[in-house]
Amino acid sequence: MLRLSRIVAGVLLMVPLTAFRSTIAAQTSLTIYNDGRVLVRRTVNADVDRGASSIVLPLGELDPATLFSLDSTLVITSAMYDGAVDEASILRRAIGRSLRFVSGDDTVSAVVLGVDPLRLRMPDGTIRFGQPGTPLYPADLVVIDPTVTLGIRSAVRRKTLDLGYFSRGATWQANYEVLLGRRLQATIQGDATISVERLRAEEAELQLLAGSVSSAAKEQNQMRAQGFVAAREMADQAAPSEQRVGEFHLYTLPGKTTLLPGVTSSIALFDPAQASYERTLVVRGAIPWYGMLQEYGDQQDVPVEVSYILKRPRGTDFGDRPLPGGVARLYEPDS
Repeated sequence: MLRLSRIVAGVLLMVPLTAFRSTIAAQTSLTIYNDGRVLVRRTVNADVDRGASSIVLPLGELDPATLFSLDSTLVITSAMYDGAVDEASILRRAIGRSLRFVSGDDTVSAVVLGVDPLRLRMPDGTIRFGQPGTPLYPADLVVIDPTVTLGIRSAVRRKTLDLGYFSRGATWQANYEVLLGRRLQATIQGDATISVERLRAEEAELQLLAGSVSSAAKEQNQMRAQGFVAAREMADQAAPSEQRVGEFHLYTLPGKTTLLPGVTSSIALFDPAQASYERTLVVRGAIPWYGMLQEYGDQQDVPVEVSYILKRPRGTDFGDRPLPGGVARLYEPDS
């Protein structure tokens, strides 16, 4: 007899790359963690000559410390990440340059001398603190999408790059709907609810990692190398819908999924299952460790806790299936 939820905690940074072969062939493959981290594997188009070269790629928001190559014939020698898409960063880049400011029907030009606080040299030579209107930034100062400038060394000439890195912007949670029926039988439906904040991916292969995975900067390089070796060793194995990776469970969703900012998706984890259950009534009270029981006067009503335990016998599909920890909602039909 097992409870519905199982929660596993970890202390190392896991890099699940078990779908190595399908990842290389696909344009984008994502592994979403419970805490909002997203492991991205992408195949990007790029003309790369043999030997050492440099290339600029618009990869979007990412952690540059986690960038690595999925191809053993390609080595990343350096990476410069430009993620300054906010106005404060653009204003800092404008130091020493002249900007136009619009206020109503008037337009004035001023040279940016510094920020924090903002200092401007006006056309008459005076210094002004604060903006005299809405600034208009030249296009060459504005970063539309974060980019990475990579220094690479390739053993062969290639048309694509297979890269992996961590980003953020999406989380997931397991939800279970339990419909209580007659004769202590229940129907269980499990879903993975994916909430997207700012991540965007079209036609991506999607994986969900269940468990609490800690991250430590000093362990990243070591764990990245271990993850890459494990991926190569498992490349010839077919990727099931669920598999164990260390102390965690990895769920690979069928087909491809499009993730858009602000959109929440719900995807079934398994077909509806049938299981028997127990209902338990619990009344809690305080009993002294020693001495006589106190008298409380008139009889009082005390709250009764009702709990349900689903039975998951070994040897059955529902019993042997690892279930990620999540929220279970119980429903009971009326007449």
